[in-house]
Amino acid sequence: MERGPVEILFLSMSEEVGLNDLAAVLRPPVESGVIRIIDCVLMSRDADGSLRAVDIEEAEGLPAELAGLQIDANDLLSDADIDLFAASLAPGRAGLAVVYEQVWARETVSRIRSTGAEVELFLRVPPEDVDLAFASAAS
Repeated sequence: MERGPVEILFLSMSEEVGLNDLAAVLRPPVESGVIRIIDCVLMSRDADGSLRAVDIEEAEGLPAELAGLQIDANDLLSDADIDLFAASLAPGRAGLAVVYEQVWARETVSRIRSTGAEVELFLRVPPEDVDLAFASAAS
């Protein structure tokens, strides 16, 4: 199976941020076919510093909005990956690691390759850096 560029997005938030709200943000690009979620892990750090991590696609008892989100049954995030993300979580904070495929890019790369060309570089520029670049160019 051909795959497109795969990215990892890690979100951190206070535990008051609703998972339903995050699922509502992720649902439109998934349902429209722009991205495909490959793996998704929710983690939280208790006040005593202990970490809980739940693989969303395998979890039971999730809020309806999150439980209904289409996620492939893959475990691409390793324990080491989760430890790396969790290291940034202060007590009382939660995190969501989302591994997703850029479906539109997979289709585009496939068409590019059919012409005989190759993609030599795929680079993601963080939104903050884009804002800075535009602000710098405007001044």
